Formats: sequence, structure tokens, C-alpha cells
Amino acid sequence: MKKNIIIILLLIITAKISAQEVTFNQIKEQYEAFEYEKVIQLSNSFVRSGGISDSVKIEVFQMRVVAFYSLADETSSQNSFREILKINKNYQPDPSKISPRLIAIFQNVKEDYLKSLKQETALKDTLQQSQIVISPLQLKSSIIKNLFVPGWGQISSGYPEKGYLLSVASSANLVSMIYFIFDAKKKQDAYLKEINKSLIPSRYDSYNKSYKLRNILITSYVFIWLYSQIDLLLFSNGTDSNSAPDISGVAFGNSERDIQFNFRIPFPF
Repeated sequence: MKKNIIIILLLIITAKISAQEVTFNQIKEQYEAFEYEKVIQLSNSFVRSGGISDSVKIEVFQMRVVAFYSLADETSSQNSFREILKINKNYQPDPSKISPRLIAIFQNVKEDYLKSLKQETALKDTLQQSQIVISPLQLKSSIIKNLFVPGWGQISSGYPEKGYLLSVASSANLVSMIYFIFDAKKKQDAYLKEINKSLIPSRYDSYNKSYKLRNILITSYVFIWLYSQIDLLLFSNGTDSNSAPDISGVAFGNSERDIQFNFRIPFPF
């Protein structure tokens, strides 16, 4: 039984190969007879069929190049050249089989094809580099770091430029804020203790300026802190910005008795 199945399969494969050889021979016969329309008709289905070697496909496409060009269809000739380059990007036409005019067209097609291939490769490399994947554990660590130092989470998540910018801005703001908190307190005490009426206005102005700067710096620090947290959760966590981030189970500690909290932020876009 098995022997019969093997024989049947061999017969089918042999018949298929023979049919392909006949089809190729028919195309070649029509090509040598300058029947270019028939060449195109016969080769349409042939080039789409499987099990054909690259060398045979290239030869068929070469015949299609000449056939299309002879029928004043230069665009289809160029497309046939592109199909050859997809099979073998190092292909060079044989001057004894193809006219100099077609070789010139081929050179232009090849130049454009290799340029587009290079751009496509560069784009793929850029996309691969930009797709930063962060594990849940790493994301949890980044969130905790970012709570203490805005920008630290971005640096930990693989966004150093953005992270360092936020860290520098928040640190400078924090230092200035702390300075003016103490400065405003000191000037407030000086203003309240002043008994010289001529100095009271200047003491008050000095205190008022320091007080306003303190409030501005507190507000700006809160803004930077909130922006950094939102940016980390939505845009710097290694996930697709078009998907809804689902962040849950952030915990502090290693046991059930430790402080922990869970939250989910759905952002449908």
C-alpha cells in the first residue's frame, strides 16, 4: 500500500515538472518567434506558480522585459526588472541578449530599487531601536524611582535624554524651592520683628518677593513631578502609545503585611 502511494506521488511530481518544462518551452518558442503578446499571456500564470527555480524565473522575466518593451509598455518592462532584482539584487543583464537601451533602463531601475531597499532597511532598524520593551518588574522599579526623583524613571526605562532633562529641571527647581522656603521664612520673621517704621515697607517687599517666588517654585515643581509621572506611565514605559496601559499590582515590600497599592489606568485612544 505504501509502495503504491509513493509511486503515485512520484508520478504527480514528475507530471508537474514536465508540465512546467513544457510551459517554459512554450514561452521560449513564442519568444523566439517574436510573438510577444503570447509570451506575456503564457508567462502570466507561469511566474506565479511554485516550484520554479530562480534561474528559470529570471529567464522568463527577461523575456517579459523584451516583450513589454517591444509592445511599447516601458512601465511593465521596468516592473519585470524589479521582479528580477527581488530574486537576485546582484543581477546584471547579458548585453548579448538585451539591447543597450534596455540595459540603460535596467540601471535606472536598479538604482531606484537599491535606494528604496536601503531606506526600508534603515526604517526597520529605526523602528527596532525605538521599540523599547520593559518588563513589569522593571516598570515597577522605574515608577518607584520616579516618585522620588522625576526623570529617574525615564532613565531607568531607556529614555535617557528625556530623563536627564526632567531630572536636571526638577533638581534645580527643588533646590531653588527649598532655598526660597527658608528665605521667605527668614524674611517673614525679620518683617514681623521690625519696629522701625521706615524699614517696615522694605522688609515687607523683600518678604513678599521671596514668598511669591517660593509659591511659583512649589507650583512648578509639582507640575514637573506630575508631568514626569504621566509621561512615564503613558509614553516612556516601552508599550505602544496607541494601546491602553494597564498598570496594576505596584507594591512596596516583600510580604502581604507590607504597604502596597493597586491601580488601573485605562486610557482608550
